[in-house]
Amino acid sequence: MLIPLGFLAAGSIFAGYPFKELFVGHGVAEFFRDSLKFGPTNHILEDMHHIPYLASIAPTVMMAIGFVIAWEFYIRRPELPAELARQQEPLYKFLLNKWYFDELYDFLLVRPTLWLGRVLWKYGDGWVIDGLGPDGISARVLDVTRGVVRLQTGYLYHYAFAMLIGVAALITWFMFGARVG
Repeated sequence: MLIPLGFLAAGSIFAGYPFKELFVGHGVAEFFRDSLKFGPTNHILEDMHHIPYLASIAPTVMMAIGFVIAWEFYIRRPELPAELARQQEPLYKFLLNKWYFDELYDFLLVRPTLWLGRVLWKYGDGWVIDGLGPDGISARVLDVTRGVVRLQTGYLYHYAFAMLIGVAALITWFMFGARVG
């Protein structure tokens, strides 16, 4: 991991050094103009110097406390974590399972999303699009053409017979249809 970090550090130094005057030099205010840091209404840099003393040393104090606890648990008394886990089993399981955040996330978000996806897939896509939409229409066209293909045998006498039936139906229609109308 040190080798890629070394390449990144070298790249940032060699890319940043030629342009340092542009970023932090004499023309820095003109370069950034009204950006967040140099905006006329931004008082963050000034307000940082007026925070309460306890708030300014809190990160350092917490780091020192964490260092002492880590030293106690992992260097001085490495059996202490296992002993505490046996004494405080519910707390240990709660922390071991990451506050059951994954289970809660699964229950509140993953399962409802999977259910919605399944419903949209089965009913939206399967029933509406495949059944009634373009896929359904094309399936009915295929059904009809399969029936029509059975009528097209390729034999001349079948076509002649079909034409005779058509002519007979047309003559019948003219004979009986003309009297009705």
